Amino acid sequence: VATIALSSAPAVHAAAVFTVLFALFGTFGSSIPLVRDGESGLLRRYVLTGVHPGVLLLQRVFATAAIDLIELAPAVLVIAVVRGSSASQLAIVVLAMVIGLVAANALGALTAAFAKSVAEAALFSALAALLLLHWAGTFRTPVSGTWQATLEMLNPFRPLHESLLTAAGAGASAMVPALFGAPIGTTLLVLLLLTVAGRYTMGLGGR
Repeated sequence: VATIALSSAPAVHAAAVFTVLFALFGTFGSSIPLVRDGESGLLRRYVLTGVHPGVLLLQRVFATAAIDLIELAPAVLVIAVVRGSSASQLAIVVLAMVIGLVAANALGALTAAFAKSVAEAALFSALAALLLLHWAGTFRTPVSGTWQATLEMLNPFRPLHESLLTAAGAGASAMVPALFGAPIGTTLLVLLLLTVAGRYTMGLGGR
């Protein structure tokens, strides 16, 4: 992150790289440990204590997202200092990162449900995250009025990309608060799905 922030890379390209790195950081950090814990039988032992699988999964998502936020904080500070971001822009980035990291960790939990190994978890997480990043307009802006534009509006990674774009020195000087509404709703819907289908998401099925 520091290398890119200190380079002469255009703000548009730098923001795209930052967004991809942060999203993959959260997705991998959720998916791979979940698969590993499932293989070791740790998840089953947790469930046998009486805890609801959905609640356990939700707790893991929030815990890993919080850890990711702490670990990525220095990188965000480097971007803000090097690129000359204002305090308000930095605050928006932090808010967008909270949403983006929770969504990334939820995505990691979903992809882990389809993986039979750590290698598959990494592959599925990368593919899913990159697809959502594409739909978030990270790599190119969709044409207005199309279904891609609708997906961009709902995408939890959109505020992260837009805020990093602003912090890196491109785009508007401030983000419109309304941009957060739909992505927050999407994230909450995914979290609800994880809670309801927690047993199946963790690969425990009906057992």
